[in-house]
Amino acid sequence: MGSSVARQLCLLLLLVIGFVNGADYRLDGRVVPSYYNLTIGVLADSAEPTLFDGEVSITLRVAGNLEVPQITLHADTLEISECWLLDSAGAQVEAIDISRLIYEATTQQVTVPLAQALQPGGDYTLGFKYTGHIRTDMAGLFSASYVEQGTNATRWLAVTQMQRINARLVLPCFDEPALKAKFQLQIIRPNGYQAIGNTKLRETTTASQDRFVDHFEETPVMSTYLLAFMVANYSARGNVSDFAVLTRPEFFNNTEFSYKVGQQVVPAYEELFRLPYAGLGNEVLQYASSPRFPHNGMENWGLIIFSDDVLVQEAGYTDDWSDKEFAIRIIAHETSHMWFGDSVTFSWWSYFWLNEAFARYFEYFMAHQLYPEYHLDEQFVVRQMQLIFATDARNSTQPMTSPESEIQTPSQIAYKFSGITYAKGACIVRMWRNLMGAQNFNIAIRNYLKEYHLANTEPNDLFYHLYQNWPKNKSVELYRFFADYTEQVGYPMLIVNVTSGNKFVYVEQRRFLLNPGDGSNATLKYTVPITYATNLAPNFDDLTPSSYLHPAVDLLRLFFADPIDWIVLNLRQSNYQRVLYDETLTKGLQVALSARDHSGIPVENRAQIIDDLFNFARVGYVDYSEVFEFLEYLRNEVDYVPWYAVYENLNLVAKRLTPDQLPDFRTYLSDITKAVFQSLGVDWSDQDTPLDVANRNKLVKWLCRYQASNCNQLVSLKFATSEQPSPDYRETFFCAASSSSYNSYTLVWARYHLETRPSEKELLWSAASCTRDYETHYYKMIITGAETVERKKIGLARLYEENPDLVEPIFKMVTANITELALCLGSWSETAEVISDMAEYFTTRNQQQLFEEFFDCNHQLFGQSEEVLSKAKESVEQNLQWAEKRLDRLVLFLSRRNGGSSLVGSSLVVLLWALASLLAWL
Repeated sequence: MGSSVARQLCLLLLLVIGFVNGADYRLDGRVVPSYYNLTIGVLADSAEPTLFDGEVSITLRVAGNLEVPQITLHADTLEISECWLLDSAGAQVEAIDISRLIYEATTQQVTVPLAQALQPGGDYTLGFKYTGHIRTDMAGLFSASYVEQGTNATRWLAVTQMQRINARLVLPCFDEPALKAKFQLQIIRPNGYQAIGNTKLRETTTASQDRFVDHFEETPVMSTYLLAFMVANYSARGNVSDFAVLTRPEFFNNTEFSYKVGQQVVPAYEELFRLPYAGLGNEVLQYASSPRFPHNGMENWGLIIFSDDVLVQEAGYTDDWSDKEFAIRIIAHETSHMWFGDSVTFSWWSYFWLNEAFARYFEYFMAHQLYPEYHLDEQFVVRQMQLIFATDARNSTQPMTSPESEIQTPSQIAYKFSGITYAKGACIVRMWRNLMGAQNFNIAIRNYLKEYHLANTEPNDLFYHLYQNWPKNKSVELYRFFADYTEQVGYPMLIVNVTSGNKFVYVEQRRFLLNPGDGSNATLKYTVPITYATNLAPNFDDLTPSSYLHPAVDLLRLFFADPIDWIVLNLRQSNYQRVLYDETLTKGLQVALSARDHSGIPVENRAQIIDDLFNFARVGYVDYSEVFEFLEYLRNEVDYVPWYAVYENLNLVAKRLTPDQLPDFRTYLSDITKAVFQSLGVDWSDQDTPLDVANRNKLVKWLCRYQASNCNQLVSLKFATSEQPSPDYRETFFCAASSSSYNSYTLVWARYHLETRPSEKELLWSAASCTRDYETHYYKMIITGAETVERKKIGLARLYEENPDLVEPIFKMVTANITELALCLGSWSETAEVISDMAEYFTTRNQQQLFEEFFDCNHQLFGQSEEVLSKAKESVEQNLQWAEKRLDRLVLFLSRRNGGSSLVGSSLVVLLWALASLLAWL
């Protein structure tokens, strides 16, 4: 039985077991809420907040034609002290003895038995008084704190995070996304603090001498996971009755940029969606920051909460290109949710992508519209599509849309918060948009948002509007096409061959898998849109498909009147697919890309070709030697997006090269980076574009890591001038400086000790740990240093990550006295993690033997963490086998290319392999 089938059966079995045990996680829907009147009292002891008081009245209606003898809703770790039921006139139906309440911890539900059943169609109010915990795990209502500048006093905040299913930690409620209602919120808070909520503050009244009640306007109809409030001491940039950025007072001067982005992005969405934000039902939009938050941002309607680093840009430290790009993307993402997610909400977590696919798409493409200098439209293919391709090519992947029956428990709901939902979802949205055309797509989503305003949806609701606005000359079964990429897992690779004098091109499809033997269903087929350009017609801008390769069709034939030199399928990598070209077409593409202008082939397709080749070599469709030979074209490549694809894929190969093989790799790396290194160098300039900065960062990191192109010496010379690098470049530059000489290392270390900003200290610690003087750093800074355990682990890892040729002596040094390291890290479990990670960098059988000898002598010391080391042993063997299987010809190619510097050793490997094969045959 395939493991994919087994996984489905396991999910079904878990559900069946749950139902057999009475664990029905879904509410029965017999009563539905329409209104919550909620009062929360927080920070009664602001010196150390641990508890809050709550009172909620929930207006309910009986759905259906049956009497309801009990009410079941969600409540988790709340201590209920009172419960009552009123009729529609406000008269008490009954005072409910709290001892009769039935709690179910597994499903996080509380059932209220009734002496008198609720009548069909009746309206009631169910009320509770209760106490809850102000948590520390950043779920529900949790505490955060910071040290105030000037006074060094600790200031506390109360912050909420209701998503995924954490509203039940704050109030008894119907905590399912389809059970929308309005919320009326009151916050009781101490003097010296302010409360902010989803909506505008209506008034403040006095509760007692030192406590006040903030009353907020009612919210639009919305899901429970969107309820939010904060109690903090904050300052506002802007108008809190309209649009404002809220941070602690000392950050006020550092929020100008994020405020500007918000002022731009809201009108841009209003224009795109043709739905004014205020017209959605909430007049106010606030961006608030918290020093502790589980995500970059959370799209609570009217009160988007961000981590501090999104909204705060400190001059000279966190205000460079990458920091601003990060802020732009996250603000664009979370703000888009006001339409996709808050106004129109998925009906169940199985369809969570209806929120996040669009938000991740707009994170890049709305950000590109507002700030085109970042080229985020081009970066999308390498930072989202090529990233998620690896996840979606494994048996552990999941479909965008899961059956509701499989997404019931809290852990199953958490399962949907994956890269498939976000990144693949965004890729599929982008594919639809490009296939149907921007104008048609925009009309479709406008109609969708308009029809389902304040409602819940399933995928077919969206598909209907896409279908209605798809070009009428379509030759595709659209609903099958939609389902192929949302209900099926994986994606196709197109196998492309040319014959008959380069006039006929044949295209077939196969599911791409990184490990065809892992139990994945290799027979899946997809409806595949076909777009292409050739040297005869190099038009890369028309992304509408010339045809579709249907699942039932084995082979698609393309005919050209004149012979073609090259063809590129999947223009701008717009469609969710890989492309494998035959040898003739691959060589034609290499010639085309080697031209000064790359024959007009855009950066997205250059990156696509590179990424596809590396992944085809990873599984054996082509050899790595062919990939590296193809990449000789990079001598003329200076653009960031193709180089991004190179670096992301090169790491897998470089990590598997032995110390003896690294000199040839170093020469190759120096050669292919000549043009881009000449263009960018190690120095920075005020004229740098955002992509120049990003490109130099990766380039210098790679060249200095492998001591190529005199990178370390050039950085050392620049470092000696004492100029301060730009914030974006600081860690890379200081890391390279630390590895260049002992003197530079000590200077970086001195900077670390003098620095007071926590984020800058983190950066300098990481940079200093790049030193090649590993013994000094290990014994003086890690073993005897006063740093945190986490920081010490980072420092140790950087020693061999940035100096891969030193992993063996570092391992010998560390394991010579493993008890010393365990005492330093505070536990054997932490030590096991360190050793396991180091073993991932082993590349020789000798290193494997050293590890096994260490394991045999010391495994008893690790207790339960021995299993971590056992798995590391297995991983080392798998890595070595993979390298022996995949890299032999590459090693020979690099050696011969570089004049045979290691040809003797490589030839000996091949000879021994041949001899072993011969003996096995005999």
